[in-house]
Amino acid sequence: MDERLKEYRQWLIQAAEKAQGDFDKTVLSLSGGALGISFAFVKDIVGNRPFVGSTLLLLSWLAWGASATAVLASFYFGVRSFRRTIAQVDDNTVYGAIPGGRYTLLTEILNAVGGLLFLAGLILIVIFVAGNLR
Repeated sequence: MDERLKEYRQWLIQAAEKAQGDFDKTVLSLSGGALGISFAFVKDIVGNRPFVGSTLLLLSWLAWGASATAVLASFYFGVRSFRRTIAQVDDNTVYGAIPGGRYTLLTEILNAVGGLLFLAGLILIVIFVAGNLR
């Protein structure tokens, strides 16, 4: 592989890592923010009357809490994946196995789950709000 291609490959790796980090931070911020805002504005949305679909509201809160938890766990397992990959490089086993091993797979799953749970919470709160507009 020529030097320019190696440099481009390294840039791609760094860009992918930055994009994943930005995704994680964004999902965590959005989930936490949505949770906080929904707590603060539920009274404004439904007023003092009984509201419809309290299960939807609770499920949206649970989805956002689980989303934040999944992203935080992905941070932890992402670090474990890097440490495992470094150990694989050090003992020259990186070519015979998945770099990072199961920690890499777990990190990828948790990232996807975090994003999907955020979207689920968003959909649930929209349905809740639509059913409770005055």
